[in-house]
Amino acid sequence: MATSHGHDAMNEAADGEQPMALETLYPIREVARLTGVNPITLRAWERRYGLLVPHRTDSGHRLYSQRDIERVRSITNWIAKGVAVSKVGSIIDRGEADAPGPEVTPAVSTALEQWQERLEETLQAFDLTLLERRYEQLLAAMPMASALNGVLLPLQQRQRRGSAEAVLLDGLLRGRLLQRCAHREPGRSLVLLVNLQGAEVEMEALAMAALLVEAQVNVGFLPTLPDTASLLQATARAGCRILVLFSEAPLDSALLQRQLLLLNQHLECEMALAGGCCALQAEAFAAAGMHSLGGMDRELGSRLQLLLSGHFDS
Repeated sequence: MATSHGHDAMNEAADGEQPMALETLYPIREVARLTGVNPITLRAWERRYGLLVPHRTDSGHRLYSQRDIERVRSITNWIAKGVAVSKVGSIIDRGEADAPGPEVTPAVSTALEQWQERLEETLQAFDLTLLERRYEQLLAAMPMASALNGVLLPLQQRQRRGSAEAVLLDGLLRGRLLQRCAHREPGRSLVLLVNLQGAEVEMEALAMAALLVEAQVNVGFLPTLPDTASLLQATARAGCRILVLFSEAPLDSALLQRQLLLLNQHLECEMALAGGCCALQAEAFAAAGMHSLGGMDRELGSRLQLLLSGHFDS
């Protein structure tokens, strides 16, 4: 029974200490077993992002409640659906329900962790040829959304900034994602993605642009937001069907209420928001009459196709 097992594991981890509360508390290794998230990641979520606040015994052991375990599962689901780990806490704390989509099971979570470890080992060995091969193997093993959200972007985030390994991985991802966006097929609709946050989330924006390709469209990528007049001219000249504005963070009220409203009013094509901002500001976008495509999940292409066909209900 889960309650009994949790108490036993808790007592073992706490070296005989008494439970801190009447509720069942679980040691970190048991939480890892139940959720598929390894202890290193759980501790990182606690220290770096403040996503978890476990109980502590007098000797410093971490103990987690059933509510903490459900929070871990919710965090994992949001990350897998395209929200950056740094933004997940604010979404959960605001009481947002999990976005629609399949639950990330412990088995899937473990497989993603194993891929991260495999690529991490390749980075540490600085084996460029093997890194390219394993990148190809990863994309052959799972959908691109899963590869990006569950393996590649988390792996990039945990590299030490400025290290040779971080620069190597950045170059690989940037090159491959840009190459994917640069592919053109005659007769396909053009979708232009603009990164509203600039260099801060450029890799995430590139990943979003590359994932849009799966909707059978041609994708153009702008790393920063141009001025309104030139962007209006550019979308018209290019024959753009949809302008996608990407941000992982909430949009500044002045940007949303002035520049983007003005842009939306004068565009000759559809405009949509994408990224973590969609979960954080859904009501504001709906009130402004703006479409929300959501994050980088496997249904992103389907939502884009619905928008292209005029049947999208944002």
